[in-house]
Parts: sequence; structure tokens; C-alpha cells
Amino acid sequence: MNLKITLLAGALAAACGALTLAPAANAADGTITFNGKVIAPTCSVSNASGGNLSVNLPTVLTTAFSGLGSTAGQTSFELSLTGCPTSPSGIQVAAEFSGSNINSTDGNLNNTAVGGSNVEVQLADGSGTAINLSTTPAPVTATVDGSGNATLDYKAQYYAAQASVSGGAVQTSVEYTLTYQ
Repeated sequence: MNLKITLLAGALAAACGALTLAPAANAADGTITFNGKVIAPTCSVSNASGGNLSVNLPTVLTTAFSGLGSTAGQTSFELSLTGCPTSPSGIQVAAEFSGSNINSTDGNLNNTAVGGSNVEVQLADGSGTAINLSTTPAPVTATVDGSGNATLDYKAQYYAAQASVSGGAVQTSVEYTLTYQ
């Protein structure tokens, strides 16, 4: 009799386990759709040597600054792109900036020259509107033309990070990565 109870208890446990392990049927709450593009090789910066570009800002006097936040020595430069993908048409290209010289407070570039001036270097778009490099996405974009060319227009300028500007050298750098939309 003991054997019958053990077998009966085992059969009931197996049946209950099968009932509780059956998946519940639920209706879908929605759908997630993923869209994207895969494009051919990236653009080359034709006016840069090995991807590196030097921008020489003019020499300015400390008196060119009128206080904290003032700017001087605005200089235009561009990233001239060639060999960009042309398919699909309408591809937008931009430069995202990164690096340890970006001031996280104001988005300008810290001066790294030893004993240099207390100014920063500020980047702006082609129309002169300041760019905060610590935020994304990059505000300067260009559409790749049918020949695979595009131009990203920028300006660089000295920025008074303090009320009184001191004289001295200015040097800084920033890394860029081309992105596509």
C-alpha cells in the first residue's frame, strides 16, 4: 500500500507541475520597428594631412576683450570632404567633437599652453553661432553632393574665460569623428 501512495503522490506532483509550467497566452502590447542605413566607406578630409588640420588664429591684444565671455580673432576654417558615399542620396555628414580639452562647463576648448593666456578657444558654426562642444549632436551638417563631396564650415575664436585676459600663448586641440545621417 505504501508503494501505491508514493506512486499516486508522484503522479499528482508531476501533473500539478505540468499545469503550472504551461506558458500563459498574452496579447501583444505593441510593435518595435527598427530602421537604419548601411553605407560605403567614410569621407576623407581633403584639406587635412592624415586627418589632422591646423588652424592659426591671429595675434590679438588683451584690450580686444571687453570682459568675461567676450571674443576676438574670429577665423574661418572648413573640413572639405571628398569620397563620401553617394548612395542613398541625401546623406548628411557632421563632425562630432571629443577630447580631454573640452571644458564641460561652457563647451569651449581649454588652453593647454604652459604659462599661456587665460583665454579658451571657442568653435562656432559658419554663421558665427557658438558651438557647445560638450553637447551632441553636432549642429553643423552638410549634404553629400552627387560627386561625394561636402563642406563643413566653422569659425574659431578666442574666448575670455575670465573678466580680465592675460597675455600668453594659446594652444589646444580637439578630436573629431565624422558621423552620417
